[in-house]
Amino acid sequence: MQTRIKIRIHKSVMDRMLDYCAYEDFSPDGDEHYIVDFPFIENEYYYDILLSFGDKCECLEPHIRNEMKRKIQEIAALYA
Repeated sequence: MQTRIKIRIHKSVMDRMLDYCAYEDFSPDGDEHYIVDFPFIENEYYYDILLSFGDKCECLEPHIRNEMKRKIQEIAALYA
């Protein structure tokens, strides 16, 4: 089931983010960032989308944020 989550993005990835949501989903957060109301389904495809933005995207939802952290730690362990 699709829900909406809050993410914080750097303005440099706004064009890419618009592939997944609309302008009205963006709220300015200072000069360099936006808070985005992002459509999300909890599956690998959507986690991969968020991960593809690297350090230019921060998930603000606790449950999704924890899962993102776990996935990032798994990736980091490959390179340790």
